[in-house]
Amino acid sequence: MSKVRAVLRTGVFAGFSAGVLAAYETRRAMTPESGQERLANRYRTRWTSGLLRVFGAELLVHGQRAHQGGALVVANHQSALDIGVMMSLFQAVMVSRHDVADWPLLGRLARHADTIFVDREDRRSGTAALREIRKRAKEGRNVVAFPEGSTFPGDSVHEFHPGAFAAVRSLDIPIVPVGLAYSPAVPYGEESFAEHIGKVAARRTTRIAVHLGEPLPAGLDAHSAAQTARARVQGLVIDARRALDGDGG
Repeated sequence: MSKVRAVLRTGVFAGFSAGVLAAYETRRAMTPESGQERLANRYRTRWTSGLLRVFGAELLVHGQRAHQGGALVVANHQSALDIGVMMSLFQAVMVSRHDVADWPLLGRLARHADTIFVDREDRRSGTAALREIRKRAKEGRNVVAFPEGSTFPGDSVHEFHPGAFAAVRSLDIPIVPVGLAYSPAVPYGEESFAEHIGKVAARRTTRIAVHLGEPLPAGLDAHSAAQTARARVQGLVIDARRALDGDGG
């Protein structure tokens, strides 16, 4: 039954995503520039809510998420579902690895979502991404980054790279830590994206606890901010795991 569920859900996801993309591109062509950001936000919400629903994701959200004037939001990274979760909560610009831009269908969706792509092995790409993070933040937009730089299994939060924190240094915006925990776990390691999504799709439900922390203290340099954020996120992940275990679902 789980294999049938995986095939059906994956097919529904692909069809739904293609439909949202086609509808958005059609509407965008008829929408004046002044209304395109609002249109993009509407379709981004439609896609992320549909993504989570298709894959049976159940969110348990704890904490305040309203930040006027934009924020840098940083979280641990375990699964491809992290992107849908964070976009649904923050209406955010995502920072993503560069090869996603070339993926069929999803790459096009990501480009329309104003995603910031970065090749962490290329210094020039990294520098350009930091400029884009700063630009979006100055525009008052939320930017979501996963400073671990990759996905990791389990609830241990790995070292945070300081780049995103350096990008918003001296800007008067909050840096918001977020902890994510999954039940059952959804490790995304050496397997392909398709294999990972297939495993998630095979489950009846995936429960995701999302704990939002208080903004970091102002005035921290990039390295101190990265270290402080990592410690905060680790604590939030522990709280999120307790919430999942205590919920008993």
